[in-house]
Amino acid sequence: MPRGAPQRIAVVGAGAIGSYYGMRLAQVGHDVRFLMRRDYDAVNLGGLHLSSPLGDLSLQSPTIERTSEALAAHGPVDWLLIGLKATALPQLPSLARPLLSDGTRVLAILNGLTIEQEVSGYLPGHSVFGGMGFIGVSRGEPGRVNHQEFGALNVGHYGDDPDELERAVNLFEGTVVEIRPEPCLLKARWEKLGWNIPFNGLCVVAGGASADQIIHNPALRDAAERTLREVLAAGNADLAAQGQDARIDVEDVVERYMTLTAGMAPYHPSTSIDFREGRPLEVEAMFEIPASRASELGVKVPMMSMLAALARLLAGS
Repeated sequence: MPRGAPQRIAVVGAGAIGSYYGMRLAQVGHDVRFLMRRDYDAVNLGGLHLSSPLGDLSLQSPTIERTSEALAAHGPVDWLLIGLKATALPQLPSLARPLLSDGTRVLAILNGLTIEQEVSGYLPGHSVFGGMGFIGVSRGEPGRVNHQEFGALNVGHYGDDPDELERAVNLFEGTVVEIRPEPCLLKARWEKLGWNIPFNGLCVVAGGASADQIIHNPALRDAAERTLREVLAAGNADLAAQGQDARIDVEDVVERYMTLTAGMAPYHPSTSIDFREGRPLEVEAMFEIPASRASELGVKVPMMSMLAALARLLAGS
């Protein structure tokens, strides 16, 4: 059971990521409510189901609504969990504001750089957290989520307030989710980009390939590692430029990411799935903003810049 009183949580963006972490919170007794549009009919009829190596889970009658206004009618929430794609962030004010009260905290589990800055700008006056899911999870049939492997959630506070960070960690007390508190959110964001940029990027430019196809091809593996090193170098330059004491251990992260990816089962990253299914790609948040920031700092990032340009070209905009 959760530490202290159960929390009231609204999930906006109940795709694979939002549904997974929302379901794990509901599993230990939190009052979790889902804003659900595409899968509403299926979940309303048959519930929300998760298959997972950490234990299957079914919510037979979860609280779901099609609109934020209808979800707000269930009462105020303590936490807003955002599982949107970065491309949908401009919709956040209209989706979130009906659900917010003065004390609502906001946990944004999205990919990209400057995510929390944007969320805070859209929702001023609220304590904002960044979540980085190290997880292989995807949607299956409507109302079904397939968790393949991993599952940890790295969490940091926008402002790096340790007391606020502890609140986010405590939210997941008792769940099967491994929570990794991040004292420096900017460092955590760049480290996650260290996997996302090379593997999401190369999977897309390879025509919607899976991560195992990249890591087991010697030329593509080399390209992934070179890109990873560029990302981490840019991250350390950004940390220094913003007066942060924290630094990324480049060799440790390179070894860890390449080894973990080599051991993964066939897995299509989210951007690869979006590309294959013709959905908008998170080009700006995941590729262009980091590459632009590196250039501003004088860090040479030819691989990052190439992947950003190709992703933009393939996105058709």
